[in-house]
Amino acid sequence: MRRLLRVLLLVISFGLVTVPLAPVAMADRGMVPISDVSVYGPGQKAIISWDGKEEIMILSTDVRASGDSQILELLPLPSEPQIEKGDFASFEQVDKLIQKHSPGPQWDRSGKVKLTQGEGVEIVFHEKIGAHDITAVKAADSAELVQWAQGFLERVGIGHKVSSSKLESLVEDYIGRGIDYFVFDLIEVTSEPKSIEPIIYRFDTNSLYYPLKISTLAEGWTDINLFLLTPQPVDLHWLPQGNELPQGMEIGKFYVGNTTQPIQFEVTQEELASIGEDIAGLLGENAWLTAMSYHGDLSGLTKDLRIGGMSPAPKLAFDSYQGRCTSQQKSQAIIGVAGSKIVAYGMVVTSTPCHELEARLDIPPGFAYPPTINLDIIAQEKPDFCVECLGEVPFQAEIMGLAPGTYDVIIQYQNQAISQEKVFLPISSVFSPPSSIIPCVELPTKATLKLQASGGEFTIYVESESGTETLSLNAIVKAELKGDDAKLYTSYLQFNEVGGEAMVEVNDVAAIVEISPSCGMIIEDSQLFLDAGRLLLVGVMPDQVVSKLRAEPEYLELKYVDGKTVYEFRGISYQKLLGLVRVEIEVKAQVDAATGEIIGQQLPWWTIFCW
Repeated sequence: MRRLLRVLLLVISFGLVTVPLAPVAMADRGMVPISDVSVYGPGQKAIISWDGKEEIMILSTDVRASGDSQILELLPLPSEPQIEKGDFASFEQVDKLIQKHSPGPQWDRSGKVKLTQGEGVEIVFHEKIGAHDITAVKAADSAELVQWAQGFLERVGIGHKVSSSKLESLVEDYIGRGIDYFVFDLIEVTSEPKSIEPIIYRFDTNSLYYPLKISTLAEGWTDINLFLLTPQPVDLHWLPQGNELPQGMEIGKFYVGNTTQPIQFEVTQEELASIGEDIAGLLGENAWLTAMSYHGDLSGLTKDLRIGGMSPAPKLAFDSYQGRCTSQQKSQAIIGVAGSKIVAYGMVVTSTPCHELEARLDIPPGFAYPPTINLDIIAQEKPDFCVECLGEVPFQAEIMGLAPGTYDVIIQYQNQAISQEKVFLPISSVFSPPSSIIPCVELPTKATLKLQASGGEFTIYVESESGTETLSLNAIVKAELKGDDAKLYTSYLQFNEVGGEAMVEVNDVAAIVEISPSCGMIIEDSQLFLDAGRLLLVGVMPDQVVSKLRAEPEYLELKYVDGKTVYEFRGISYQKLLGLVRVEIEVKAQVDAATGEIIGQQLPWWTIFCW
């Protein structure tokens, strides 16, 4: 990852220099890597724990300068932090857990100043912690913050110019996004490489957060290794709006022979406590550890890392009706889709018919795909006289304002799930009737649509006889696509800049396409292509893949593999064991997107007895 520590790395001595961190153990101890992430290597690294409301971030610094010097780091945060000294043992424990859960071979890896403030800058914390001299401020104005920072350096006897139009622009961007707390960390370093005490930051945030965009103040190559601890496994597919993910940042990988596996596994409360007691207290009995990494140029960090939010928040319309006596013993509900809304109908059993129902939506942190939506129903007894019998109270609910995609919907009553369904809101439901919120575009038959990713930016444009038009990233596109049977299929396309993906939907079946600098997407003369340096035909539509595999899709991805276009499928098939007992069969398969041929399929061995 890049030649930066954490966010802003400024070495203040003989001019402005960006210093690569020296490995503490990597070269000296002859370690054999088991993965593409490193606790000990140079670059930025952090342990980030988040429970949906509060985050504990442990940052570590390995530094070396050409001589005795000082480093100033700037860390933007979304709320006022609690700051205290950490322990490098937390990182060592994470490293041990990654080794423990590695599917491959195991390898031995042992081895104060007077402060003043301006009108727009409020000092909220100042303390000397080991080699760190930390000051946290709240800023309302970017120019005043940069001016304060310059005065701060002068007051500590450093006559180095820190102000710049780029720094002011970045600070203004953070403040504009509601991130208005900034931590200044002045570190003393020497020519001897050493680890500086980790620092723990604890703060409130509605999404898992790590600042990266501030790193673009420096230039060069960097390595960033982040170790996320969350209640559910992190899934980076089709992140909802409101999330941020720099292009090129991905889940780390274990090396297993000639293949790789994601560095993602469940950890116990005891293992959490070994990393930090506060982390165990934050996350409870168990959690998931996910290693994320970025290896590339600092200029590519055009976004921070923000995972877990859903924006805009969905809206709920809920009605309950007159209760009546019942012989039912169990509450029940049916979940479905009506146009662009998720709908639910049902009844709950109450101690008497004289109850009123209320409901609220609970959206857990969106770590996983598909996101979960909980509808919690609460019954309250009316104060009036009521007949003594077991009652049932009917209800109906509509959940609106959701983006197209798959959702896991759970209806709960008295802390128990009475119904649960995965539902899919098709893109077509937003397109017709046309949405006043989402721009909808019909692609002319002779027009060409191109979707590209470059320099961390997504670009969609249409070339037609009337010229070239750039489309909004929020646009829904309707297009006629030619299949391998030469028929035209009505398709809908949606784009997700957050995850760098496009969604192609035909007959309410959607496939996700990851867009990167090495793989774009083109529609030309009603033909769909992936652009991987040359145009690769996609002749088979997503619904044809599902029909061929005779399974309900959980995830379908269209991608470039070994010189051709391929669908990767994951889903469930329902069959009967020995023709008698209904069973669920997990299906994983690869289908050639040009010909429809099943390239590979993974099924449990016992499916030979199913039909």
